[in-house]
Amino acid sequence: MQIEEILTDKVELTEARNKPQFESNFDYKSFLSARDAALEEWKAMGKDGQKIYSGEIKRLYQERALLPEETPEFTNGKNLYLLKNEVNERVGTKSPIDIILLDELSYPEPAIELLENTENTEHIRDLYRLRKKTTGNGRNAGISTDEARRLKNCMRQGRELYLSSRGGPLMVKPLTLFYSLTAYAYSIVILNNPIRFKLDNLPGSHGMNYLPEHVKAQFGGDMPLGTFSDLLVSFPTNSIRAREVDFSQSSIPSIIAFYKTRHTVSTGTLLSMVPEIRDYYKITTGRESRTHPLEISTVTDRRTTSWELQIGDGISKPPLADIQQSFPSFRISERHGKVIVTIPTAEEHVSQATIYSDIRGRLWYIENPFFPVILPEICTHFLLTSMLSNLMRYSPDHWGEILLNQVNTNISLIISKYISTFELKMPILVLRSISKFHPIVSNES
Repeated sequence: MQIEEILTDKVELTEARNKPQFESNFDYKSFLSARDAALEEWKAMGKDGQKIYSGEIKRLYQERALLPEETPEFTNGKNLYLLKNEVNERVGTKSPIDIILLDELSYPEPAIELLENTENTEHIRDLYRLRKKTTGNGRNAGISTDEARRLKNCMRQGRELYLSSRGGPLMVKPLTLFYSLTAYAYSIVILNNPIRFKLDNLPGSHGMNYLPEHVKAQFGGDMPLGTFSDLLVSFPTNSIRAREVDFSQSSIPSIIAFYKTRHTVSTGTLLSMVPEIRDYYKITTGRESRTHPLEISTVTDRRTTSWELQIGDGISKPPLADIQQSFPSFRISERHGKVIVTIPTAEEHVSQATIYSDIRGRLWYIENPFFPVILPEICTHFLLTSMLSNLMRYSPDHWGEILLNQVNTNISLIISKYISTFELKMPILVLRSISKFHPIVSNES
């Protein structure tokens, strides 16, 4: 193992297709319309007419080739339909998730209390209907009481593992944090992923690969389907939230691209995408972080209302090519050393930017080394905690040397800083993904 390579910044892209879960020539929407028409025709036949089919509507469906088929084309067509429907319901509408302020003096206890508050079977059923926009509002819509009870156990396990991490030694924190995040990931998937409805139907894999020699991770493309791929699809839209900002980007291009290319990424690349450690990243690597402060406001003229994005700190800003791919066809300019992007609100879903939010609700634009794949923030941390937990488990000698500052002081500093930072942020990320709240840590009383 080459420990010194942990902080290298390297991404390799290999064209390698996995099962195309969202690509198909099958028109599932037309299939549903034909089924509905056949059902209405069946009702109009009356009992005498239905006798032709022995009183079974299934026979009519069979005659019209309207029975569901267990073929990849049919399944993928259905998946694409469900994904597009969910996105269409989310974009252009106000988020149902409420912003809540958490007192920074007592943090993270109030976040942990909110996590525990979600562990209620009926509340979880309500959250399912709240977060999956296409579920319906009927009392029996959504997941069953039994499935909600199983999700409650996942949440409780995630919380207790997190508490173990907070009270445990640094030596084992990557493992407890990763296992906690994995337990919560199952709940995130069921509550948000448009094509996952039961824990029993989830693939039995992490959905990524760890390369121990250079401490790298692989995801996408021909990697097995699993928790990571399901977690990425659990964000069919990228919700951009702040106190005065509320809009969503469609993640459909990103999700479809995810299954076409295998990405091999170093730890240093992923660390460069974490806003909270941007200063430490520059100090320890000598390179600029990929994170840039982002302010968003509304501007209005006689014809339209738009979002105005101000990217950068007035000194450094992202490369123009990265901005152009993130904001296709939108007006891009510069003012006082910052990049200015103007997005008409009617077209806000078209943007393809990687935007994260820190625990205080400040927004950050992230240069995207994986474009057109956009990693949701929690996916970036899933990769990092997985890599560090693998390093801890399978190379305890090297891991001990890192923590004891016996290899390279820069490596020891950035790894320790990342672990402590993520430990504080994880409850916020999880709450934003499973609860009815978008928490922001604040010093306001």
